[in-house]
Amino acid sequence: MTPRARQLASLGMLSVLALSGCSTTVPDSQAPSSSASATPAPAPGSSASSSPQQPSSPSEPSRETPVPTTPGAQPSMPGDGSSVRDEAEALADGMSVKEQAASLLMAGVPASGASAAQIAALQEQGISNVFLRGRSQLSVSQTAAQVRKITGALERNVPGKLPVWVATDQEGGFVRVLQGPGFTELPTAVKQGAWSQATLKSRMSAVGAELAEAGITVNLAPVADVVPSSIGAANDPIGYFGREYANNSADAAQDVLTVNQALAAEGIQPVVKHFPGLGRVTANTDTSRSVTDTSTGSESEQLAPFKEAIAQDLSWVMVSNARYTQIDQKNDAPFSSKVITGLLREKLGYEGLIISDDLCEAKQVSNVAVGQRAVRFIAAGGTVPLCVNTADAVTMAAALASEAGKDKQFAAQVREAAVKVLEEKLDGE
Repeated sequence: MTPRARQLASLGMLSVLALSGCSTTVPDSQAPSSSASATPAPAPGSSASSSPQQPSSPSEPSRETPVPTTPGAQPSMPGDGSSVRDEAEALADGMSVKEQAASLLMAGVPASGASAAQIAALQEQGISNVFLRGRSQLSVSQTAAQVRKITGALERNVPGKLPVWVATDQEGGFVRVLQGPGFTELPTAVKQGAWSQATLKSRMSAVGAELAEAGITVNLAPVADVVPSSIGAANDPIGYFGREYANNSADAAQDVLTVNQALAAEGIQPVVKHFPGLGRVTANTDTSRSVTDTSTGSESEQLAPFKEAIAQDLSWVMVSNARYTQIDQKNDAPFSSKVITGLLREKLGYEGLIISDDLCEAKQVSNVAVGQRAVRFIAAGGTVPLCVNTADAVTMAAALASEAGKDKQFAAQVREAAVKVLEEKLDGE
């Protein structure tokens, strides 16, 4: 969380608290409605699969190619009064291409505890960000112990004694990875959307405090997708599981801002998802191919929750895996410079960290080789490729390093992404 995030959090975001609660009608049960028009996917566990993965050795050796730098440049060193950007650049320029590439990955490990082989594979490749996937019945203190085991092993992979990021998916309802003693039994976002803003803030503050106590630093929430009432439960990835806060952009945006503020105040980095919106599709990118949104464009009203979150400046942004033909007819969103650079960066002015949805087990992107999924995401302007499979994350890091060793332009993109990650880590100190 940035200093500006802390400042906003400490102010309490009084204007947010003054907003009225959403008017979403809440079903009596958390069970999904049976009126969905398509056979639903299994309950989402992460933005992706929740199945435990077996570790394996890296499949692509990384190159130790020196990082290209400007001739004659004398980068500032941390601690000399330079800006955060200067410090991040100095740290990045002290890293090899392999180290820069590995610093970008967020690799999945079981929430119930990573194996020694999985930790060793991440440690060897240089990866220093993990995602707790699946479902865990461990208590807060037991989770904290597992997190310490991971961070203690991977902290050597982060320069400047900066933190190892540990993320999870604690939205509520069916997407609640940590379910053991001490973790709030949070209902679906649809039910949360019926609360007042004060209640939502209080409940999410409690969730943030629990996550912080467990050693979690990033929550891949809140969902900013808007599912129109005309689609409802027929929307497999969001509506079927009640993951949306409201069926209109104004109410959804209010709730997203409140959740962001509540999590940030507890030291948890929120992540709004799934840009530019998953509310107008029917199939789920985790389990289906060719998931396409033919209506969302750069001026669509369903972008409002993302725009509000960008203006609030507390959250990162996760990019959807779907294809948006009104923006880019040829590329899925994580591989689209029109979506990531053109719309999110340039048109909407977002300057923060951009994380992908799962790029390893999602059926939507399965036609692209695993390593190339990460390469194409970074080439499109992304920052952190998320991969819920430990072994595939290692493959991705190696592929990024290999491509950067062959292509100077891509090497510059890897370096820039590494600088962005380091800036965020420096800001979070």
